[in-house]
Amino acid sequence: MTRRARPPEFATIVLAAGASSRMGRPKMLLPVGDRTLLAAAVAPHLEAVNGRVVVVLGKDSRRIRAEAGLPVHPRLHLVVNRRWRDGMSSSLRRGLQVCGDADAVLIALGDQPGVTAGRVTRILAAWQPGVALVVPVVSATRAAHPVLFARCLWEELRGLRGDVGAREVVRRHWDRAVRVGVPPLVDVDVEEDYRNYLEGRTPAESGLELPGPRPPRRR
Repeated sequence: MTRRARPPEFATIVLAAGASSRMGRPKMLLPVGDRTLLAAAVAPHLEAVNGRVVVVLGKDSRRIRAEAGLPVHPRLHLVVNRRWRDGMSSSLRRGLQVCGDADAVLIALGDQPGVTAGRVTRILAAWQPGVALVVPVVSATRAAHPVLFARCLWEELRGLRGDVGAREVVRRHWDRAVRVGVPPLVDVDVEEDYRNYLEGRTPAESGLELPGPRPPRRR
């Protein structure tokens, strides 16, 4: 009798450890409808991802844990990056410590409440064994979030240092990434961004600019 292969397991890391210095107040607690910004960013991952959803907190972690309105859920793991001042790369490393045996991880931002479960599902569906990277794109050279990294790239993520996200790893593997066309998102960094999101406006140049050759495939 042939043993059925297990379905792939995915995890998500939601980065929410920053100081909100440009906003001037804890942006993860900003109201977005009947949720906070952070709760709105986490919800689609709990709906669409079959493994752990890891939220990495840092500055004001006790207050955010108490006031963000995150659900009690067996797959939701809140962790604190006590070295959050070292930059985003330290939060990536902290989150990867909690991803268990997942085959791939989505890297998401806690200040992007416009992500939907449908968007997450499309990115996950583009992954298969042998694919190292799935990148949502808003144009030929502009990437968005969340980005999916297969386990074979986790050591590269762990090797990042300073206040950088995973963009260098994306750039390194940009020519072999599977890309998924998606709408742009608002990053809520300053008050104007917050107003833009509430009013449904997205900047035309939203997304991470990625120079170099275009990826070979689009789903």
